[in-house]
Amino acid sequence: MAARLLIISPAWLGDIIMSQSLLKVLKAQEPDCFISVYAPAYAHSILERMSEVDEILTNPFAHGALNLKARYAEGLKLREQHFDRAYILPNSFKSALVPFFAHIKERIGLKGESRYIVLNRMRSDKKAFARMVNRYVALAYINDKSVVDDSTLPAFPYPSLQLQEPTKELLERLHLSLERPLLALGCGANYGPAKLWPVEYFAEVCQHYITQGWAILGLGTTKDGATVQQIKELVCKGHPEAEPFFYDIAGQTTLCEALDLVGVCCAAVCNDSGMMHTVAAAGVPQVCLFGSTATTYTPPLAANARCLESTQPCHPCFARTCRYGTYLCLKELEPEKVISTLDQLLASSAAAKLKVQPVVSS
Repeated sequence: MAARLLIISPAWLGDIIMSQSLLKVLKAQEPDCFISVYAPAYAHSILERMSEVDEILTNPFAHGALNLKARYAEGLKLREQHFDRAYILPNSFKSALVPFFAHIKERIGLKGESRYIVLNRMRSDKKAFARMVNRYVALAYINDKSVVDDSTLPAFPYPSLQLQEPTKELLERLHLSLERPLLALGCGANYGPAKLWPVEYFAEVCQHYITQGWAILGLGTTKDGATVQQIKELVCKGHPEAEPFFYDIAGQTTLCEALDLVGVCCAAVCNDSGMMHTVAAAGVPQVCLFGSTATTYTPPLAANARCLESTQPCHPCFARTCRYGTYLCLKELEPEKVISTLDQLLASSAAAKLKVQPVVSS
């Protein structure tokens, strides 16, 4: 009988996308296994674009909420599905409670918050695996005693989300033209200001590519709307001719609509964010900006991504805000470096060839 596996998903979009590598490995190990992913409602549409996912279950708990009685009720409900194994990807104690209450025989995860009761198969060696994705994938080798660190972890596939062509209706609603090659902006980051590249830097990159015959696609949630608008205003200040080539669609799309629009872009510039991981999983060339965070932990999982990272002595601090108030880790990553890095990437990578030939600027 095929094994029934329950995946307790992370809460953040980027982490959810990275966890697809674990799903790919589990399917390779047991092609007939049935994978159910227990995830926040907002992420269901993205999970639907993962071919490895057989079923999506809604995690109703807000980030940080314990609600023990409700978790017990969730566990009772899941008992009826008779899962063979559960993989708990978040590190918190409470994230392992539902599979514990569901009486799932094998409950596998990283040590996290000393989860000795709620987990019965545990990896306590997470520091032996530098990247978050490696830690996820290592859970698939819980029975393989030879897998002890990054050097012994077998090679694994990176995330790859299924793309669809944007509909004519979507393009018309957003007043979006595909006549010019599109540069996507991932200028947001829910984590905090220490991940946000300066808006004036984004504007300088945008202005450069518009003069080279490109158009700009400002993506994001409603939270990112003010940032995208600031960038657009800076681009168009003194250059009104640029306005028709900057599409501000932040907060106007669903996650999957944004994913499909990313798929028709020719390149992207992104902060270390969920959008960065979305762009990577869509296979689009990008330059990624790392201020307080590090590429050793959550890099974009794609061969056609290039990362620019701070050289400040305090890097990486992984703080949400700069304790010095200077944000030098971000400011040192100058626009000229981003432009030259992206130009080199587009010139050297056959996979990054433009899907639409650039318009020659007059």
